Amino acid sequence: MNRHLFKTYRFRKLATNNHPDLFGIGINEDFHWGKLFLHLFGQYYSRYRIEHCFYNEHLIESLANHYALDQSQIIRIERAEEKDFYQVNYEWSEITLILKEGLLFTIYDNRVEILYSQKISKIERNDLISHLEKYKVNNTIIKQFHMVKYYRGSFELANFDIRPYDIDIELNYNDDFQDINNLICNSLNEDRKNGLILLHGKYGSGKTYYLRHLISKIERKFIYFPLNMVEAINSPEFLPFISEQPNSVLILEDCESLLVPRENGTNNSSAISNLLNLGDGLLSDALSVNVICTFNAGIRKIDDAILRKGRLLARYEFKELEVQKAQALATKIGKSVKIEHPMTVSDIDNLDEKGFENLPTKGVGFNAA
Repeated sequence: MNRHLFKTYRFRKLATNNHPDLFGIGINEDFHWGKLFLHLFGQYYSRYRIEHCFYNEHLIESLANHYALDQSQIIRIERAEEKDFYQVNYEWSEITLILKEGLLFTIYDNRVEILYSQKISKIERNDLISHLEKYKVNNTIIKQFHMVKYYRGSFELANFDIRPYDIDIELNYNDDFQDINNLICNSLNEDRKNGLILLHGKYGSGKTYYLRHLISKIERKFIYFPLNMVEAINSPEFLPFISEQPNSVLILEDCESLLVPRENGTNNSSAISNLLNLGDGLLSDALSVNVICTFNAGIRKIDDAILRKGRLLARYEFKELEVQKAQALATKIGKSVKIEHPMTVSDIDNLDEKGFENLPTKGVGFNAA
């Protein structure tokens, strides 16, 4: 269950003029509701954030009726559905409601922001929060993971749904992975546990399937750093950002460049220091953040500081399935072939059966248990 996150920010008051700049910072031109608040009310504000899925359309309609809003108090930045240009995609749209003097409400990207002045009492703010409770999406089937993006001059999280993804570990991985899987799951399920996990191997060997499995099974907040954002671990904004995400699991994809020894002439010193701080540094006990690093190519040498016992929870190299394992998986998913050499899970799933000896078997689908 997502928790309510309370944060307070202070902003410089805008100069009073007839044409206020109500858009983002720098080159980012998104609408900035904080600037709108300052323009409308001329006051500093506090901000209360709730990260959860809501029935957005019904919630907006209910709030408009509850606060007797007219259309001038509703600001919409809407995105149309991909297949129906006349239908609003509320999951990707941003709606701001001017509820009353000193109180703004914004909903976007599975997130609610309540901006309020000192004149708004805690009781009044909590009444608004209790109103939101009626429109929560309580879906225990669909889970979420979060992807880092750069938004309005800082790191932000985009939320995505992921359906349950259960794989048969024994069927889809070699026998030596059983103990590693148990270690990883136990570590991620343990309260206040932190450390680094390295998962590497060639393409198609099952790393991504395993990550989907972990996200579905482990009750932690998973934060995914896409390839184009991995280098941002070096930036000074990274630690302040991650300090707002306690008890989470970071997934760093294709991060070879962050793990090689610092004496190799790379500019990864800050990145490694940040990872080490999360592993067992001063921040580790306070944040309890686990880091899963994935990469495809083998690394001949990893920085010694990362491999230190107590900091590195687990390291595993995904390889081709051994012949017996590969044959069992192929048979299970309906590939009527004879396996004669080790193969990756992906290769087995995409076998060209014309080049193999036919066997009289039937299957039930990929990764079936």
